Amino acid sequence: MFHLRTCAAKLRPLTASQTVKTFSQNRPAAARTFQQIRCYSAPVAAEPFLSGTSSNYVEEMYCAWLENPKSVHKSWDIFFRNTNAGAPPGTAYQSPLPLSRGSLAAVAHAQSLVEAQPNVDKLVEDHLAVQSLIRAYQIRGHHVAQLDPLGILDADLDSSVPADIISSTDKLGFYGLDESDLDKVFHLPTTTFIGGQESALPLREIIRRLE
Repeated sequence: MFHLRTCAAKLRPLTASQTVKTFSQNRPAAARTFQQIRCYSAPVAAEPFLSGTSSNYVEEMYCAWLENPKSVHKSWDIFFRNTNAGAPPGTAYQSPLPLSRGSLAAVAHAQSLVEAQPNVDKLVEDHLAVQSLIRAYQIRGHHVAQLDPLGILDADLDSSVPADIISSTDKLGFYGLDESDLDKVFHLPTTTFIGGQESALPLREIIRRLE
């Protein structure tokens, strides 16, 4: 903190050139140190962030820079290095270099990913729905299995169909799906073997194999 105040004092504009002495009031009298600090009346429009309203933020940046120069933005690193090297007021700060074409492309790509986030969420939800569908057949598929191939229809057979079993396309809505999803390809969970050598199948084929 003491170093930052010294650094900021070197660059803070005053109405006239003068020399001041600074010292730490929190230290014992025997340990107090005095240092000559030259202040300038020259304008420092290039460094408006040195005003009192942002002093706390600048102080935090400076403390972080002292601990690890790479933990702050490159512009802060250059500013503090130049200031400690005795750069005149208004010259310590250097504007960051403009983004290169590669950087601009990376920013555009990141923006496109953010815009595509809703589509990604829908894709994840659909895959989870298909996995729930497969799990439903694993647990209650026997309710729709052909257990009476001879057509005897014993009285102890339950002919009811659970709600989470897809017996027709109009029941796709139970999982938040519709007929437009039937031809979409979905990755199969490792808990099923209906894919054989394939790790992904269209929803229509998944339902056919489950049945």
